[in-house]
Amino acid sequence: MRILIVEDDEKVGSYLKENLQRENYIMDLIPNFVEVQTFLNERPYRPDLIILDRLLGHQDTKSLISEIKQRLPETRILCLSAVNSPSEKASILDLGVDDYLGKPFSLVELQARIRALLRRKEDVQQNFYLTIGDLIIDLKTRSVSSKGRKIELKNKEYALLINFAQNVNRVYSKYQLLDIIWEANLDLQSNVLEVTIMNLRKKLEESQTAAKIHSKRNVGYWFET
Repeated sequence: MRILIVEDDEKVGSYLKENLQRENYIMDLIPNFVEVQTFLNERPYRPDLIILDRLLGHQDTKSLISEIKQRLPETRILCLSAVNSPSEKASILDLGVDDYLGKPFSLVELQARIRALLRRKEDVQQNFYLTIGDLIIDLKTRSVSSKGRKIELKNKEYALLINFAQNVNRVYSKYQLLDIIWEANLDLQSNVLEVTIMNLRKKLEESQTAAKIHSKRNVGYWFET
C-alpha cells in the first residue's frame, strides 16, 4: 500500500514517514501547496491513501479536497488539523474526506485509522474494481481509467481487457480469444481479433498506462504491467 503525506512541518512529516514505513507502507512526502497541485495535474502514481494536513503555510488544503476526489477517486483521504471543533470536522467530512483526526494526535490511533481506511478500500476494490498497476477498471459502471483519465472502449475491447486483466501474464492463442470473446461465432480466418487488439493497444498507449498487451507470432497474446 502506498501513502502520500501532505505536510509542511518537516518534523511532523519525517515522524509520520519514518513510523509508517515500519508498517511496510510505501511512503511519499509533499511539503507545500504548489507541489500538491503539480502532483494532481501529473498524477505520476496513484496513492492508496493521502494524509492531508489542513494548512500548508498560509494556504488551506480544504480547497484541494474536491480536486483530489475528482482526479483520484479511489484514493482515501485522512485529514489532519489543529482545528478540531465538531462543526469544522463536519464541514470537512461533508466535502468527501474519509476521516479526520485532530492535532496533537496519537500515533497508535492514526495507525489504526489508516488500517481501517485501507481495509475499506480493499473491500470496495475486491467487489467493484480491478486494479492493474495504474489501470483501474470499474466493474460496476464498466468504465476504465488510467492516471485519472478515462479510456473509452467499445464492447469487445472492454471484454478483451477484462479477460486480460483477470489473467495477467497468461498467454492466449488467437483461437482461445475468439472462443472466449466471440464464442467462436466467426470465421476462424477473420482478422477481427487483430483489429480489436490493435485498437485496444492504441487506446492504452494514448492513456500512457504502463499496462500493455504483448504478442508473439505463432504463440499468442498476453497482458503485462
